[in-house]
Amino acid sequence: MSYVDNARSSYKRASNRIPESVRVYLPILPVMALVGVFILYPIAQAIYSSFFEKSLLSPEEAEFVGVANYVEIWTDPDIHQVLWNTFVWVTVGSLVAIVLGFLMGWLLNEKLPYTSVASAIVLIPWVLPRVVGASIWQFMFGGSQGIINELLVQLGVIDEYIVMLGSTDLSLWPPIIGMIWRLAPLFALLTLTSLQGIDEHLYEAAKMDGATPWERFRYITIPMMKYNLAIGFLLMLIYNVRNFSMVWVMTKGGPGVSSSTLPVMIYRAAFIDFEVGFASALSVMLFVVLLVFSYYYIQFYDKVRGDY
Repeated sequence: MSYVDNARSSYKRASNRIPESVRVYLPILPVMALVGVFILYPIAQAIYSSFFEKSLLSPEEAEFVGVANYVEIWTDPDIHQVLWNTFVWVTVGSLVAIVLGFLMGWLLNEKLPYTSVASAIVLIPWVLPRVVGASIWQFMFGGSQGIINELLVQLGVIDEYIVMLGSTDLSLWPPIIGMIWRLAPLFALLTLTSLQGIDEHLYEAAKMDGATPWERFRYITIPMMKYNLAIGFLLMLIYNVRNFSMVWVMTKGGPGVSSSTLPVMIYRAAFIDFEVGFASALSVMLFVVLLVFSYYYIQFYDKVRGDY
């Protein structure tokens, strides 16, 4: 008997001693171990740390405070402002990016001249590294040297330069514009691929039956695209909720917390104020928000998949 046969025989004898109910899980043990180490453990550690008042400079001096960090989240007016900023950031940024991306994808699907070149140009914002894209918009919205200010002055929209990134009323909007610029090409690509997947014979048959362009759009295009568009919308919401780089590079969440979103607030609490416990509580809250989004994402996926 060869070495390989001996090894197989030994493996069979060893595996037969393991109950069937346990043996079926052996192939996924490596994956479960990785999930436990890199996902479950950090989540458990964050939840545990959220019940302590702990400084990053002296973590050994942690003091148990119970739910005090969570109480502070709901009583601190700055956190209320951050939560509102996050809501505006996610809703406005996602909706505008979706509308613009849909229009861009529609135009790219019309087979106009140089469409392939236009498709490559459209994807540049998405391909660029996040920090590079954010730095470009930071320069464009600069006070006295920014292109945006200069353009608005030349058009007569404003009389003098406005320091938008340093204004408590306006500082959130430049990062939103930058995020729309980054995400719209992604949704345009999703729209383009969805449109290209629709059978042209459906349009031809509807046109022969006397359907108007609006009716073809309403009864053919939207139903055939609703799955991809809805999934893209939910993924974009999740991406925006956890996005950090655009706001941090452009404004660092300031002035004050006027442009801070939840991820930025977590970073500032942990690595600037060194309040690990409070940052962990904020992280748990962000995790719950993402968990809710993910739950509805899976529910919607199952529902739509069952319709097809």
